[in-house]
Amino acid sequence: IYHTFFFTAPPHPTEMTDVANPSRLLGLAVVGCGQIVTHHLAALASRPDACGLRLVALADPDPRRLDAVGALESTRTLAGVAPPALFPSLAALIADDAAFAAVDVVFIAVPHDLHEPLAVRALRAAAGRGLAVVLEKPLAHAAGPVASLEDASAGLAGADGGPMLLVAEQSPHWEEVSLAVKLVDDGAVGRVVSAAAYYYESMAENVTSGSVDE
Repeated sequence: IYHTFFFTAPPHPTEMTDVANPSRLLGLAVVGCGQIVTHHLAALASRPDACGLRLVALADPDPRRLDAVGALESTRTLAGVAPPALFPSLAALIADDAAFAAVDVVFIAVPHDLHEPLAVRALRAAAGRGLAVVLEKPLAHAAGPVASLEDASAGLAGADGGPMLLVAEQSPHWEEVSLAVKLVDDGAVGRVVSAAAYYYESMAENVTSGSVDE
């Protein structure tokens, strides 16, 4: 199980390409159209030539979130000419043979307790295809689901021998975090004996949150 970074550091194009056909963009399916996904899509769309991905599908049980994310400029940039196909669930996406055949990367960004069942379903559907399943952090909410994910991913390596299950953990690469590390390394803040950091973002201001009165 390895880490990948979507939020602020899209991979180098040679890291996200079809080995057999390097010029082909990999098909990306996003499962879960909540707040965090809007940031990931914005980061990828800021460097569409470098991310090596084309957004081909979105899945979420809430049609309002599907519509909100589908209407984003970043979504249109990553999708290209054809808009992404919309599905009410990962199961519905997998059941659509034509749509799922276009998927090379499944990015799962849902509540923590749903990570394990959805990732296991995606891994099993991807067996033998070399499809990558990227799971939003944390891996799972308890030790049991983590073990289940490890078991499900064991032996399901991609065609190039790489892992199929990846975890998105991009915060170490935020500019603020990189600057803090540099200041500590340079001795600019003296000897650090304790540190704490807090992150706040209004959910009400995100397009996926709906009305604050609901």
